[in-house]
Amino acid sequence: MAGLPVLAFGRDRRWAAHLQRVLGPRGELDWCGVFSAETLPPVSVSRQAIWLLDGDDLRTARLPQDEGESQRIYCFRHPDVASLRSCARLGASGCLEKQAPPEVLLRALRAVESGLFAVDSSLLMRALAAERRAPAPVHNLGHLTDRQREIVHWAAMGMSNKQIGRRLGISPETVKSHLHQVFEREGISGRVALLALHRPDQKAAADASMV
Repeated sequence: MAGLPVLAFGRDRRWAAHLQRVLGPRGELDWCGVFSAETLPPVSVSRQAIWLLDGDDLRTARLPQDEGESQRIYCFRHPDVASLRSCARLGASGCLEKQAPPEVLLRALRAVESGLFAVDSSLLMRALAAERRAPAPVHNLGHLTDRQREIVHWAAMGMSNKQIGRRLGISPETVKSHLHQVFEREGISGRVALLALHRPDQKAAADASMV
């Protein structure tokens, strides 16, 4: 189970109560509670932690970005493909429904701690379907470097920059730089678009999601 501290940011009382019911009684979790954007927890608690952020509250987007040590899951009342794109653009580690069932929330925490991108499989499939419906140029990965093709492959499978860096023996910042170059060259935005650029088979996509 998640060994990292888990804390949430937002002012949605119903969501906060749901988190407290699900995460509070679990002794194997280091549950730190719910904070507002104005009352940040001690740095020692929040730097290496899993953050659950209220995606419907614009104030959470203004929270200071750390050096990549925290893993951020954005939670929405009604997550859709646009929400998923926003999470990818923000470099998040997951996209969930606020009232996700306990088993889904707990699986998400396990997935994120393992370096995966946590998203409900139905939302991932809707994102893939939207990409298939949208007109898009035919991409040829031949012009990318071998390293960029490796990074695109693992990013499209749902791995975080940190996870890719560990697999390839490079730093997360180097992974981020390569992805930025690919995004600019291909005229795309975020990791969801990589699923169209480098489309794994459906089984691999399902394996990359956490349910």
